Amino acid sequence: MSETGQPGDTPADNVLEFPETHGQARRRHRRVWWISGAGLVALLAVLSAVLYFSPVLAITTVTVSGTDLLSRDRAVELLQPVRDRPLPQVGQRTVEELLAEEPAVDTVRVHAEPPHDLSVEVVEHEPVAMVHDGADRILYSATGTPLATLPRDRAADYHLPSVASAEDVRDPEVFDAITSVLGTLPESIRTRMESASAETVDSVTLTLTDGRTVLWGNPEQGPRKAQVLQALLKVPEDEQAPIREFDVSTPDRPVTR
Repeated sequence: MSETGQPGDTPADNVLEFPETHGQARRRHRRVWWISGAGLVALLAVLSAVLYFSPVLAITTVTVSGTDLLSRDRAVELLQPVRDRPLPQVGQRTVEELLAEEPAVDTVRVHAEPPHDLSVEVVEHEPVAMVHDGADRILYSATGTPLATLPRDRAADYHLPSVASAEDVRDPEVFDAITSVLGTLPESIRTRMESASAETVDSVTLTLTDGRTVLWGNPEQGPRKAQVLQALLKVPEDEQAPIREFDVSTPDRPVTR
């Protein structure tokens, strides 16, 4: 006989089970979510680590586009270190570092194409002037940085004005002023320029392919000067009094002679 006096009763038979409260259920569900979430994160971390180091995603093909001043063969050669590395290990910074020594390269865009291909799109600095160097031509950016040295025939494809005087090149401030001015010009005008020169940073002079000249002055108010010059070049020529010189050094009061 049990202590209660009822035959067959055991202490376990007297335990009362209370229904789970809303708060307890919520805490239990939260624990389940936390455990499930932690397990998923751990699984993803392991999967990411496997992919990051896996030779299954090793790069075998590097495709380069957008190059012109920089030859495509040279770009592919510089990017050889990424071959055989897993795709997840090669990103924007890796490619930028490998091409960092090439002055023509402005930015790059990197696209992974699993399982084995890496696509690199190169965006180059725009050349605005060229300087004669024997039979070659050195192409410069608007900041006065040499971008590439090309044969004369190849450089002619760019239709760039040349810096007329070697003295301009030797004086960094004057040369920077010239390239800055040329960089301000819209392409439609720059391709009509034959040459550019200056004695000082305040006396930049441009010569058009038809022989007319433009007194530009210093690089200040460049966009405004370019706008005024563009308007002046559209004015029909008077055969009786042809214009040989455009003075936009003071853009609000341009003068033609």
